[in-house]
Amino acid sequence: MRPRRHRPVRRGEAGFSIIEALIAAAILLIIALGLLPVFSRSINDNVTGNDATQATNGSRTELEELLQMPFNNQRMVVAAGQTKTETKDLYTRAKADPSTGAYEIGDATEGWATDATGRGPVLWNRTATVQQYGITDLNDGKLDTPLDGSTQANFVHLKQIQVLIENPKKDLFGNGQGITLTVIKAF
Repeated sequence: MRPRRHRPVRRGEAGFSIIEALIAAAILLIIALGLLPVFSRSINDNVTGNDATQATNGSRTELEELLQMPFNNQRMVVAAGQTKTETKDLYTRAKADPSTGAYEIGDATEGWATDATGRGPVLWNRTATVQQYGITDLNDGKLDTPLDGSTQANFVHLKQIQVLIENPKKDLFGNGQGITLTVIKAF
């Protein structure tokens, strides 16, 4: 038998060197580090969006409750000498557990309340405003002259219900997110 000769291995056929593998790993690491802020931002945006959805849904519920009430319900009566009635609520996140710092989802301290004492951080402020108008105020196409609360009930034909949601956290320019829902209830 003839002894076999091994042909010499060419440099191009030898595979990756350790240096090439390290360079490829470094490039992948740089790309991955560049994407981390995108994922972090998306998580933050999802939490903020969830909070805004809860606040908006709570405000729509408030608006719908006021629409379902009788025209002269106590919550929609404007006091004598006033041109509007306002109620203010706060949406708080659940109170943090002192030992872990984590918020207890579904806790009784989460949701709308008139007082935030003993509750978690305030995420949203909600103001429901009721103003009353006579039908003649529509002559110019605008509701711009609200009636005083001492006006006789038979002259009050329309009530404007406005629910304003504001985020108490302001950015550098003093702006916060806000949503305004407005409806007109006829007698």
